[in-house]
Amino acid sequence: MKIETYLGFDVGSKRTGVAIANNLVAQASGIGVVTHHKNGATNWGEFDQIINTHKISRFVVGLPLDKNGGEQKMSLIARSFAKKLEKRYQTKVEMIDEYLSSFDARSQLKYNPYHPNAKRSEVDRRSAQLILQTWLNETLK
Repeated sequence: MKIETYLGFDVGSKRTGVAIANNLVAQASGIGVVTHHKNGATNWGEFDQIINTHKISRFVVGLPLDKNGGEQKMSLIARSFAKKLEKRYQTKVEMIDEYLSSFDARSQLKYNPYHPNAKRSEVDRRSAQLILQTWLNETLK
């Protein structure tokens, strides 16, 4: 069996959570959060460091849809990121509905934005993990 490695992304305007998995174990793990430049530009240098460390077979990008399955502003940002990702690294990108992934991540982490120790990056990392795990569950049945 050929081992394939996948990276999952929860794209945000300030940060993007990153998760990794392979087809052998099929268990996603959050591995990092890339903070974008202050002007909003994608921090490709940090993505290069993460991506070039692993031999990636496929990328999975969360597509934020509203509760009715419609696209919103962040959907366009995620689609643009996916297109640039595929072109930059010459690796296939799949998109998956991420509706409620951030909500689920906050619930799992018992996240309270008013708590002084609240770490938004933990939510981003966990959201990426949930996105990738959902894709694994649906794809590697």
